[in-house]
Amino acid sequence: MGRSKGAAARRKKAAAARKAIAPKVDADAPRHWPSLLPELLADIHDRLGFLDRIAFAAVFAASCDGDDYFRSAPWLLLPGKNEENPAAATVFSFADRCAATVRAPYPRDHLVLGSSRGWLATADDQGQIYLVNPATGEQHALPDITTMGVFLRTPYEGFILDIWRFMAIRFGLGPSFISDPSRRLVYGAHVLTADEMRTSFYRKVVLASPRRPGSHGTAMLILSPDFGAPAFATAEDAVWMLEPSHDGVEDAIHYNGWFLSVSYSGVVEAWQHDTESGGYTSTAVTPKLAIEEGGSPCHRKYLAIAPGGRLMVVLKYAQVTKGKDLYGRYRWTCSFKVHVIGDDGQWKETRDIGNLALFVGVNNSLCVPTSGRSDIKAGCIYFTDDEPRVAALGKPMDLWADESDARAVGVYRLKDGTVKKMEELRHHYRTLSAPPVWITPSIS
Repeated sequence: MGRSKGAAARRKKAAAARKAIAPKVDADAPRHWPSLLPELLADIHDRLGFLDRIAFAAVFAASCDGDDYFRSAPWLLLPGKNEENPAAATVFSFADRCAATVRAPYPRDHLVLGSSRGWLATADDQGQIYLVNPATGEQHALPDITTMGVFLRTPYEGFILDIWRFMAIRFGLGPSFISDPSRRLVYGAHVLTADEMRTSFYRKVVLASPRRPGSHGTAMLILSPDFGAPAFATAEDAVWMLEPSHDGVEDAIHYNGWFLSVSYSGVVEAWQHDTESGGYTSTAVTPKLAIEEGGSPCHRKYLAIAPGGRLMVVLKYAQVTKGKDLYGRYRWTCSFKVHVIGDDGQWKETRDIGNLALFVGVNNSLCVPTSGRSDIKAGCIYFTDDEPRVAALGKPMDLWADESDARAVGVYRLKDGTVKKMEELRHHYRTLSAPPVWITPSIS
């Protein structure tokens, strides 16, 4: 009897908690049906096409609100120029080996800055950053970038960055040092048009946790390599807080309640919120990664977490090949190295990542188990183009002279170092207007 009463109390408490966090819905909104048995849910999942799974999850939210339902490989969002239907976008499913046209989850002129747990971070041509859920269409604006406190007021369109204030904050000189005119070592301003903010100032947005209705939680904004510092915004503060970073942040993820970043020098840091100041401070959690340049310089670093929490850093080396295409443009290729933190806390390079596959790109990087999946291959790195300014401005850099290659999606096999393009996407390469985006669907 006591056990029965205890179970009933737990059910009542859980129901009250679900009611407290449940979003308010209109009377004509779709009805959410009761939970389904896991065995039945798995059977239905395997019978549905990948777009139908989203529609099904929207109705049976109680059963599908989690990572287990969307357990296939990440999808690819392919930003392209669809003159016939500007409001449409293309998504590709690895599990189904096919692409489908869907309603564009964001305005056509937006550039995707990040993809976290089913949400996209996009920026418009005025420098405003938004969060968008492609599955539900929900959208929220992040704080205005001028709240960062390093921009000068201007009557004209665009942004004027105070170089001294920015550099002083980035290198942690402190408020008293910044406010003392006699200590000003650098004068000048950097002018950015509103459109240049998303291609020359922003690089990536990482979300801290699954979204809650009515707030955007905490977001980490990584600035472009020329600026390097991170900034944070919370639902409570509604401002961007620029934080110090001597080595600069190249990539970041969120895991188990922590923002984790890898610097340009190869150090992984954990960022902690200071409840007194409201800011964020970083602590190194790994030794410096020894980067061997070899025949070509390291082009990019991506941070990922293996199942179980083991840190991984993926290094991308890109180089121009000797051959040219029919138009006289140089071709390019790339290779990757994977470093994993060992039990002794030291980095170890490996070509054997077991039954795992890595997905990397400027928008998102993640590690996915391949056991029981025929759609993705173990020991492979699935990569996308990582130069947003190339696509946004339509002017390929020297390294990316072949535009069809610069925006391509490829698969690198670690054991033998071979690179393959995805044949299923070949006819999409030349239609891409921005780097493809790895997305993990979510209705939460």
